[in-house]
Amino acid sequence: MRGVTHRITATREDGTVFEVSYGYGPGQRRLLGCRHCDWQERITSGGARHKGLDHLAQAHGALGSPRMTADAAARRQVLLIMLACFAAAALILWWAASQG
Repeated sequence: MRGVTHRITATREDGTVFEVSYGYGPGQRRLLGCRHCDWQERITSGGARHKGLDHLAQAHGALGSPRMTADAAARRQVLLIMLACFAAAALILWWAASQG
């Protein structure tokens, strides 16, 4: 799976941490994929966290400390896009103010 945006994790009683990745696959399909087995599921609308945690609980017995965190690369990309938008808005405001 390419384009991972989030990681869903849960811990088994023995302390082993299991992870499901959420992101985009071929054709910009939203997918969940387990790093520990061959499980993959296409997501059509919402519920990624719930489905990921259900898989971790049923297939791996991981119930503790459930978390869903944004991937660092996805956070950086969002931050850069937001900065570019703010810069463009500031430039437009500056230009509009200088015209009058």
